[in-house]
Amino acid sequence: MRWLMLLPMAALCTTACAAGILRTADSLGTAGRHDPAQLLQEADANGDGKITKAELTQARDRLFTRLDRNGDGYLTQDDFQRRLLSRRAGAGGDSGDRYAGMAAVLDKDGDGRISRTEFVNGPAKLFDRADTNHDGTVDAKELAALRASPAARP
Repeated sequence: MRWLMLLPMAALCTTACAAGILRTADSLGTAGRHDPAQLLQEADANGDGKITKAELTQARDRLFTRLDRNGDGYLTQDDFQRRLLSRRAGAGGDSGDRYAGMAAVLDKDGDGRISRTEFVNGPAKLFDRADTNHDGTVDAKELAALRASPAARP
């Protein structure tokens, strides 16, 4: 169940298009369950109330392992179709659009696949937006501010 919470978190942290991310979360049956700040907070591995870039990177690494359905070390359209089919959420939207949106941001070498390195080390726009004092950590005050911002509302 934890992977289901991490999937939207990774998507929110790796893309600039909030509307596309919310459609992805909605098709997986998670829309409305988590606000973006909550998704970011779930990366707090040590439970100290602060999220570091290292914790975010670790959460992304764990998520990549779950998303790579065939275990080949790359995320492809096939992995997303398998994920949707296994959760019976295929009718919720086009997995091709979701994968294409993520690949446009993360597939830096343009090979049509997202490697573990590309996924784990990709842009962290939500984290960067939340880290208002730019100290590399998102604390409770910054999470509260993110929750209050109109752009962060689901």
